[in-house]
Amino acid sequence: MDIDDDQIEIIQEFITESRDMIEQLEPQIIELGQNSDPEIMNAIFRLFHSMKGSAGFLEFDHLTRVAHAAENLLDLIRNNEISLVPNHVNLLCLACDFAKEALDTVENCYSDAAMVGPADIMAEQLHQAIEIAKGGQDDGSEALPEIDQTVEVGAMAELPQLEINDEMRQSFITEGVELLQNAEQGMLAWGQNNNDPEALADLFRNMHSFKGNCGFFGFSEMEKLAHQMETVLDRAKAGSPLATDNPADTLLSALDLLQNAVAEISENRDTGIPDLDAQILELQRLLPPMLGEILVEEGVEAEHVSAAIETQKKPIGEILIDQGKASSEQVNKALEKQGAAQSSQKKGAKPQKPRAAANQAKKQDIRVDLGKLDNLINLIGEMVIAENMLINNPDLKGMELENFTKAGQHMSKLVRELQEMAMTIRMIPVAGLFRRMIRLVHDISAKAGKKVDLVLLGEETEIDKTVIETITDPLVHLLRNSLDHGLEPPEERLAAGKNEKGTVTLSARHEEGEVWVTVKDDGRGLNRDSIVKKAISKGLIEGDGSDLSDKEIYNMIFMPGFSTAAQVTDISGRGVGMDVVKRNLEKIKGKINVSSTPGQGSQIDLRIPLTLAIIDGMLVRVGDTMAILPTLSILEAFRPEKGQITRTPEGDELVRVRENFFPIIRLQEVLEKKPDPQELTEGILIILEHQENSFCLCVDEIVGQQQTVIKGLSDFIGNVTGVSGCTILGDGGVCLILDIGGLRESIQGKPISLEITV
Repeated sequence: MDIDDDQIEIIQEFITESRDMIEQLEPQIIELGQNSDPEIMNAIFRLFHSMKGSAGFLEFDHLTRVAHAAENLLDLIRNNEISLVPNHVNLLCLACDFAKEALDTVENCYSDAAMVGPADIMAEQLHQAIEIAKGGQDDGSEALPEIDQTVEVGAMAELPQLEINDEMRQSFITEGVELLQNAEQGMLAWGQNNNDPEALADLFRNMHSFKGNCGFFGFSEMEKLAHQMETVLDRAKAGSPLATDNPADTLLSALDLLQNAVAEISENRDTGIPDLDAQILELQRLLPPMLGEILVEEGVEAEHVSAAIETQKKPIGEILIDQGKASSEQVNKALEKQGAAQSSQKKGAKPQKPRAAANQAKKQDIRVDLGKLDNLINLIGEMVIAENMLINNPDLKGMELENFTKAGQHMSKLVRELQEMAMTIRMIPVAGLFRRMIRLVHDISAKAGKKVDLVLLGEETEIDKTVIETITDPLVHLLRNSLDHGLEPPEERLAAGKNEKGTVTLSARHEEGEVWVTVKDDGRGLNRDSIVKKAISKGLIEGDGSDLSDKEIYNMIFMPGFSTAAQVTDISGRGVGMDVVKRNLEKIKGKINVSSTPGQGSQIDLRIPLTLAIIDGMLVRVGDTMAILPTLSILEAFRPEKGQITRTPEGDELVRVRENFFPIIRLQEVLEKKPDPQELTEGILIILEHQENSFCLCVDEIVGQQQTVIKGLSDFIGNVTGVSGCTILGDGGVCLILDIGGLRESIQGKPISLEITV
């Protein structure tokens, strides 16, 4: 079918809204399994109903069919016609997974035709759940029979007629070569160790992306072969057995054909795949037979199996007409009454709680490419720098320009408002990310046989969208490790005097110009001795490790391949996840803090700098060098008297302020610069606070306050202790922005604040 720009925009809007619905659905489905609240039940029903209606309007029949089947199950449960059991929760979660995959397919080719097989499977599972529940045969203790997800993709529905130019073709080739090369490496690694879920997940993603690209460009044979490979990988990813111990050989053979096909495209030759049917058959042989095939082998007639599958695709009215149980007139009359009742409910409904959808109807949204927002923020940052260079121009020093000063103040006000508005455009709450973890915790806890209560705090905290994408994988790995290694099984917790249900807290907050995302559990805590033993065996430390602090020991868990797990599980234990956490944080110049108490639990803080922000800073000087301190970290500044200064036997300097002693850091020593005065009493001490602990920084002079554009240090320089970035001053000079947390770490282990009695 031909699709114009207006239709594409409608489809894209549908995809965005549906993904938002799914994000709302999953946490509510998990909550429904813990608490059969009618309000939650109705909310889930409405969301599936809305998705079904929108998909039906756009003629995405397979997505509509699954949403309708889920809606039927929920309707029976909420009307007390059947009882809710754990299997129903699992099936509704699987329906969400299906919807996600269907939306990905729609996004690639504006059709869900390729989802016919998975839709058959999902609809059959939901239908079976209803039939079993009606028969009273399901107590919820066992899962439904596993249904083979092998799907032979038929001809795709007509795709929009794209005119593929040379640039588009080259883009497909470049990305296709990269995806297939990654897949090849993944298959080789998987062939050597087919128990690695991370490698398999990466392999699956590469093939899924390649399949989508083929579908979009209309390379149907390549898409069909890639889809069959994806089906095999999906089965393996789900932990289901394959028909051979070494499936990588067959997959590599198919991969060779795809690589050859891409090479043919690059040379403008035929894109066909020789012996496609034979290759697909080889891939299908890797999978056990489908349920329908097994039923036929068991003596059920094939036409009855086919009829059953076809029956579940039909609305209830058509089924009753086919069975002679109702007439067309009765069904049409019932449909009219249903429509009238739904219209009446919509007009007279008084929602008990305000809904976001109602608010969204009052405003208009517009989609903007993220790259354009990046450029806008960079331009505003440059405007702030230009404003500082204009107002603080050295050529104007000593001149009294009243009108210029007023105009400069007005300009500063406008620039600040513009900057704040631009920053809020990119910032989004972490609620969406946090609530996605509810499903993860549910699945992992069920697999590990543990009872877990996930507590979410600070969901309203806003983070830059690109940062959220970067920390998603780290959060997944941290939660997997917390659930698998941190929390004890119920019987072990009871024996230790704890509640059998463990608690994992996921929180976010703003802290001194940073965003802190924390994962905390009340499990067994990190075992220092086990970590030291593993580190010694890997040659990471010398001696017995007794001279290392807990922080140094705990940080070793982030080294590549480091794991103290006694055995590898399909949840964690290979030591690759925590390395991913560290690498992803380093990409955004973030830091990780680890703390743990044996028997009480562990806490991991992800410290994410607001690298894209414009902050208020205090400009200070030492010698001929300037530096910026974040204003939020400054408590007070003063010139000390001689009687306030104290030296410890180790030679450390302390200053007494009222009833407290604070350690002193001389900025000239940090920057290796020569100061104006040599004595502390001739300089200025600034009390800085970090995580409720304070210390003093000695500078020569406080120059003034100004808005500061944070620019990251060059990758060539890397991370510098005590420095978070740099900025450009009014005279065009480059100035370092100091990292208060890094400065405090330089005096770690020394007394931060000593309370004394006067």
